[in-house]
Amino acid sequence: MNKFRHRIPPTIFLLLCSTIKTAAAAAPDALQRAANHLRAEQIESLEFEAAGTYYQFSQAPGPGLPWPAFEVKDYIATLDFARGALHSRYARWQKVEPDRLRPAPVEQKLDQYMVDGITWNIAADGSATAIPANLAERTAEIWTTPQGFIRAAQDHSANVKHTADGDQVTFTLGQYRYEGMIDADGRVVRVRTWMDSPVLGDTPIEWRFAEYRSFNGVPFPSRIERIAGGFPWYELTVSEVRVNTATLFTVPAEISKNPTPSVSQITVAQLAPGIFYFTGVSHNSVIIEQEHGVVVVEAPLNEARSLAVIAKIHELIPNKPITHVINTHIHFDHAGGLRTYANEGALIVSAAPNVAYFKEAWQAPRTLNPDRLSLSKREPNFKPYTRKLVLADPERAIEVHEINGSGHSTAFSMIFLPRQKLLVQGDAWTPAPSGAGKTPNPYWVNLYDNIERLALDVERIAPLHGSLQSIDDLRIAIGEKPDAN
Repeated sequence: MNKFRHRIPPTIFLLLCSTIKTAAAAAPDALQRAANHLRAEQIESLEFEAAGTYYQFSQAPGPGLPWPAFEVKDYIATLDFARGALHSRYARWQKVEPDRLRPAPVEQKLDQYMVDGITWNIAADGSATAIPANLAERTAEIWTTPQGFIRAAQDHSANVKHTADGDQVTFTLGQYRYEGMIDADGRVVRVRTWMDSPVLGDTPIEWRFAEYRSFNGVPFPSRIERIAGGFPWYELTVSEVRVNTATLFTVPAEISKNPTPSVSQITVAQLAPGIFYFTGVSHNSVIIEQEHGVVVVEAPLNEARSLAVIAKIHELIPNKPITHVINTHIHFDHAGGLRTYANEGALIVSAAPNVAYFKEAWQAPRTLNPDRLSLSKREPNFKPYTRKLVLADPERAIEVHEINGSGHSTAFSMIFLPRQKLLVQGDAWTPAPSGAGKTPNPYWVNLYDNIERLALDVERIAPLHGSLQSIDDLRIAIGEKPDAN
């Protein structure tokens, strides 16, 4: 049997070898070209000033809607590449939406830090608050800037692939994957990475850079867009850039002592027989024992908080399952622990549009921070409702009502126990120490209007932020007179 061997002519073979070598060299050449153009290797730190629009991630005013918009001024971000440190500060005002009832915009000043894997904010009074949940976000802010991205790519064995759109650069920093695009002129035009969200799972964040110009000899984009979870997060116009001016800062002593405050602290108060108020952190839950099981109102923050609440429930009410968890709205700080209850087999109760939102959002991968539900692969069970839902019980019946017309959320619930005359609500009224203001908060007025509309005989209100109040406290807060009866 004859065998044939295809021989490549020597000239063609040499040409192919040359092409392969050229392609292999293209990867480091692309990074070096970008480093040279952006002066990345000479820039140890970079500070830029900007203004524009900030959109508050995780706080959409309704399922599937964009994050709410804030006007931003005096934005200054200091990115210390040499130390892996960040300091950003700005002032913001929530934008007025003509078709949405909201409180009058007030100035909010943000002062945010990260260094040595620790994140914190400084309030106007100088006090420091640890913000460990923002570590991935603030780390990404450093290494997604054009100069930061190139430096990180060079230091982390980046893979570079030439495409029709430019040179695609990928590398891994810790557990996070970074992807970027360099154009023919050596400019970074797009960077993408992912961060974990207890609601959205592995959440893509994309930075888009445009309209590069020279700032004192340093090429930098004058337009920066950041997109998170498919919606705008920041839209900034850069006005000034400074390099190698970062000053050292240290972690405040109180933050060093406790950089990751526990969310497991629980203070228990009995509001009535079989009804417990779980406080102790920024967000509360209400626990209601019924004949055949336990109902939890609100699963805030994250899995760690939910596990602590579940453990305390089993300690107080040892022989009954958790049958339901009621969610007031989709804001992530109020819904971040729902999946933990789903893994326990509890039925998740929420307004119908929220249920549709959760079902879709929970399909996302969860590789960055796998939770118990993703590991067990258990199918969550939901109970959507419209207008009103009753969980009957001889002693502690529960009514779930939609709150109509609030600007806070379009699918918003409050929970009423008619026999105990107790209302549970989150964010419709967060009691303020100063009581009533000159102009009552429209969210508070809206809550009272809904109580009146439904003719609910409320005596006490358990907010999901703050402490137990009376209905007269709400009346005073909105400028009404207490009930004479």
